[in-house]
Amino acid sequence: MATNNIDSVFKTADKTNMNDLLNGALYEKDPAKKAVLLALYNYVLGERQKKTINQKGFVR
Repeated sequence: MATNNIDSVFKTADKTNMNDLLNGALYEKDPAKKAVLLALYNYVLGERQKKTINQKGFVR
């Protein structure tokens, strides 16, 4: 049950503008909310980097 909720949070984060996540993390006053927004930003950034790295023409 909890896995479905977490998956929906990640799917929503993938659809959210990265600038909104970063701005939310930078300007949030509540430390708990700030940590969550920063973690979501880092997750989305990592997923986009994976997509780029896995492209056929990507050279390391």
